[in-house]
Amino acid sequence: MRAAEIRARLEQPYAFGDCVDLRGIICEDRLVLDGSVLTGLDFTGARFPLGISARGAQFRGLSWFRNIEADNADFTGAVFHADARFDAARFRRRLAMPGAEFRGVLQFDSAELSGGVDLAGAVGYGNCSFERARLGGISDLHRSEWLGGLWLESARFEQIRSGEMLVHGRLWTRRARLADGALPPEHFDISFGYTYA
Repeated sequence: MRAAEIRARLEQPYAFGDCVDLRGIICEDRLVLDGSVLTGLDFTGARFPLGISARGAQFRGLSWFRNIEADNADFTGAVFHADARFDAARFRRRLAMPGAEFRGVLQFDSAELSGGVDLAGAVGYGNCSFERARLGGISDLHRSEWLGGLWLESARFEQIRSGEMLVHGRLWTRRARLADGALPPEHFDISFGYTYA
């Protein structure tokens, strides 16, 4: 499926509950959605061999990227108005989301992010979960803020940059690993609320 066709299907006025079914598609070229205002979408199981760029995009409805495979993706400054699901997603290179805003949950459960994730300066209003995720490279959470808590159960990070990160609500780091050791909650400078380690 060509990227232009996908973009045309997604650049539609959004009404509550709308969701374009693009499960299992294979995108033949790089999917570029920069600056687009998009309706709800379901890319579950889709493949993006040349990656995704959605810098400054507005995702108005549900945004499901569950079990996708992609070379890389750039969501710099994007706004997700509802849940952003990346469960079991696999990115061969870096996933960039600096300055993005997540108004629903952000979920990476069981994801494989070989190049790590860049969430520097991002804001999440719902829970952010990395349960059982595997992250290579340097994952950047510097100056991000999570108002719905941060869940890291059994996550494995190669490296984390987390200075000035704020966690409101629950911080859960049980069984989480950083390189070859445990990931203690003390690694995160500022946490308001309960901490479970």
